[in-house]
Amino acid sequence: MRKPQRAYRDSLFRDIFNNADRLPEIYEALLGIKTTASDITLATINETLFSGIKNDVGFIVGSQHVLLTEHQSTINANMPLRMLMYLAEIYRRYVDADAVYRKRLIPLPAPKFYVFYNGEVEMPDLWTLHLSDAFDDYRGDIDLAVKVLNINDKPNRPILEKSHALKSYSVFVAKVRERLKSGSALETAISESVRYCIAHNYLEDYFRQKQEEVFDMLNFAWNQERALEIRAEEARADGRQEGRQEGRQEGRQEGLTTSIRNVMHSMNFSVEKAMDVLQIPADERAKYAALVSQRV
Repeated sequence: MRKPQRAYRDSLFRDIFNNADRLPEIYEALLGIKTTASDITLATINETLFSGIKNDVGFIVGSQHVLLTEHQSTINANMPLRMLMYLAEIYRRYVDADAVYRKRLIPLPAPKFYVFYNGEVEMPDLWTLHLSDAFDDYRGDIDLAVKVLNINDKPNRPILEKSHALKSYSVFVAKVRERLKSGSALETAISESVRYCIAHNYLEDYFRQKQEEVFDMLNFAWNQERALEIRAEEARADGRQEGRQEGRQEGRQEGLTTSIRNVMHSMNFSVEKAMDVLQIPADERAKYAALVSQRV
């Protein structure tokens, strides 16, 4: 089997849809409002050493809306909180730092929040998560609603009928899963699914241009999923052994260091790539690299 040429930190979804030419269709499918690529400004947040924040796709349409969209294969009840953090960061960049101290009202694009779900657990076409769900029985002075749309490839799914790009992504993922379940290796499943999409005009240009990159992105995603499973298994084992000590900082460091080493060994990864798939924060990587080297 070929080995990936590079480790991709971006997901396939992020790579496809951070494209101003594809976003007018997404905007119209979600809000029923037409726009053009020239009215769209990408506002996706890329992870930095200082913020540690990274979202999938964010874009501003004229001065009307800012849309934040995420892709997920599992349900995350904390998504409204994450969206609030993303929005604050985008507004911080959008507004001049001194403007907030002036008397005149600052016009802002109105926010809209969406999650595109394509996990294997059956879910409805549409449901909503609220920030206020985290407030227990207390009432707060703020709420934030995130619409979750099921984009698994099924007949008569409204969002897929409105967006050919989302439909194409959904078809590709479904084909990869179908081939994996039939026993194909990941490389074969991806290659056959790419050819299927090209032949049936599902993001044909994209898949023609990026066949190699698609494998690398999905290979990274599958490795990341397995690495996180290893980490969870070890955390459970540590919990049984350490009892009430599991929350101590020393225990956490030891557990993550062990996880990094195990991922390096089981997947033949470098320390940097192992920390990629385990999602070690950027500001902690030097520390863990040093701890790993001490134990090798």
